[in-house]
Amino acid sequence: MTLDELVKQVQAALTISCALPYSPPEAEIKRIIDIEGRYLFREYRDLWQDQIYILNKRYYQTDEWTNTRTFQLPDCVVGVKTVLENTSGSRVFGINDPDLNFDRLMASDLYLTPLSSDQITYRTIQWSFWDLARAFNLRDINHRFNLNTRRLVITGRDPTESLFVLAMIRIPDEDAYEDPIVLKWMIAQGKRSLAKILGAFNYQLLGNVTINYQMWKEEGDAELLELKDKIKGDSACDWFIMFN
Repeated sequence: MTLDELVKQVQAALTISCALPYSPPEAEIKRIIDIEGRYLFREYRDLWQDQIYILNKRYYQTDEWTNTRTFQLPDCVVGVKTVLENTSGSRVFGINDPDLNFDRLMASDLYLTPLSSDQITYRTIQWSFWDLARAFNLRDINHRFNLNTRRLVITGRDPTESLFVLAMIRIPDEDAYEDPIVLKWMIAQGKRSLAKILGAFNYQLLGNVTINYQMWKEEGDAELLELKDKIKGDSACDWFIMFN
């Protein structure tokens, strides 16, 4: 759905398919779509999709990197999930070798003697050591991302390899306009705007007919509240933290 088509959909909803003569101007509807679209792209997770970026290590040699430790990401990026050093998981105690990694070292020592209490204790201690030793396999990079500037700042150690960045980007506007929640949101905001226009002055039409602009505002407020609850419910956390 294009922007013009979305505007027509909002106008049709506000005028009840031209049954009523009142609707905000087209410029006002486009202003609402622009402002509210920016909000929805931050809050509504169905308007995001994952995108992978590889930041080449040659940038570490530039003066800009040395002075700012910052990468400028595209305007479509709305968040950064993970920043990893692209070592392919082969670094063990600082040694880069595809034949030497923790998984292979673990597998090489998985011969199983007859189980006994001593053997189980030994294995528990041994595997606990390997779990702690993985901390030396540094891949995660501490970072900070600013949504307003789209700048990714490396706050941790200096990486030596290229960086793997798993980011979240906005889906195309045309696809976002197809979402029924986006359409209903724009219509609800259009009702609030129409109520503001009609309620700016108190007047009566011929035959002592008055405009019930308060109805539009109440409907818009109720629909927005329902949509916010819907978005909040759909965006529930898919993880949890446990503490001993």
